[in-house]
Amino acid sequence: MDNNSVIGSEVDAEADESYVNAALEDGQTGKKSVQRNYATVLTEEDIRALMEIDVQSVSDFTSLSKAEATLLLSHLRWNVDCICKQWSAGAQSVRDSVGLLELDPPSDDNEYFCGACGESHPHKNLASVSCGHRICTRCWTSHINKIISEKPAAEWNLWLKCPVRVGLHASCPASVGLDTIERFASKREKFNYNQYLLRSYVDNRETMKWHPIQGSRCAIDLSPGSGNASVSCHRLVRFCWNCREDAHSPVDCKTAAKWLLENAVPCPKCKLRIPRNQDNSLKMKCLPCNYVFCWFCHVDWIEDMEGTGGDLHFCTFDAVLSDQRGKMSESDSNRYEDCYENWDSNELLMQKEQANLPKLDTIIQELSNTQLENVSQLKFILEAGLQIIECRRVLEWTYVYGYYLREDEVGKQNLLKDTQERLKKFVKNLKHCLETNLQPFRYEEEPSKDFNAFRIKLTELTSLTRNHYENVVKDVENGLASVVSEGEASGSGRNQ
Repeated sequence: MDNNSVIGSEVDAEADESYVNAALEDGQTGKKSVQRNYATVLTEEDIRALMEIDVQSVSDFTSLSKAEATLLLSHLRWNVDCICKQWSAGAQSVRDSVGLLELDPPSDDNEYFCGACGESHPHKNLASVSCGHRICTRCWTSHINKIISEKPAAEWNLWLKCPVRVGLHASCPASVGLDTIERFASKREKFNYNQYLLRSYVDNRETMKWHPIQGSRCAIDLSPGSGNASVSCHRLVRFCWNCREDAHSPVDCKTAAKWLLENAVPCPKCKLRIPRNQDNSLKMKCLPCNYVFCWFCHVDWIEDMEGTGGDLHFCTFDAVLSDQRGKMSESDSNRYEDCYENWDSNELLMQKEQANLPKLDTIIQELSNTQLENVSQLKFILEAGLQIIECRRVLEWTYVYGYYLREDEVGKQNLLKDTQERLKKFVKNLKHCLETNLQPFRYEEEPSKDFNAFRIKLTELTSLTRNHYENVVKDVENGLASVVSEGEASGSGRNQ
């Protein structure tokens, strides 16, 4: 079990500090540190602002109205560069492909017949799209509402055409744009169409994805070429860009999914992933939301209402799952238990550190009244706390990586253990400095002459720990390729 986050004796702390000081003397903090990949969180307002920039860009390039430019973008996957190239190569061809026709505008007669229902209407009650066919208000509203409410969103561009029939089985090819929808659609259909544009914009951007938290209406944006797939946003939310699950660096998505399938399950209510019970029992309780459910079938756990103490829930897969779990640990019981305990322990320690972040915010506010007025100058304290969390997360998954190493990859196993122990020492020393050395300054009523030395030390420890953390991630992601031993294949894992 990993208990290195608990502050030990002064002797242990001094020993760990001497280890880190040796690294400091070697100049390791002088190395360039690769920054974490922090994703930008975009609200709906932010996304619409970005959409507006693209719409304006296409409108300026093509001399189309904004509604027509929006129609062009929604048909051609919001790819501004591609649209500009296609437009330069043949504007008419692009127009025809998306239903932007170039016809003479209809005359301004005082009265005209609706091309859909055939009834006579005043000119002010008629409207047309690029084809020029005049349609009355009632027919436009009925036509647009019916398509948006009944057709799948993915097919709206196909069906949102002028309703006039131009043959026995064909309708007019002119597309209905945002301006017409805003004018005639009902409130609900207008909202749904605008949400569709929003989703299509994000879904077609290589650097954007919807936020993985269920119910979130935010998107995340990650600059291209950011490297590691593990990204952060809102400081507590760290996730894998590729699979949108909780961050599992340095193991790949396939390995993480395999481990989680056998050892953790998402709560059906709040979606928080919960480690499986050590005794293999199926009754699970999610502590954050208090939901009780079955591990295998994910349904409510029905307890005995008669007060006898028994449970009424029956799962036919109980024996099957227990047998599967038994087979997994039989191959190497001690190794599996050691892996699981360290994985689970680091997960719990990481959650504890996350819960401690608000306390660090409070300390920063307190110190801004006595030590440094500028709060931004105190962010080094929060950075230290965040670094400890990231190290716990990586440590957690290095044990999973170690479990799937082949039994004959002894060199890699030994190197991994040594790497884990070193990272634990860095974390312990950083945590000791953050928790113990910081405390006296909270009770100072005047600026302390020792605070600047503390700031330098904590900043250096954070940088040193980050460097080692990033090296661990890089080495494990590369399959511990630095290990070269006879008969040992590089990068392979067992049970894959």
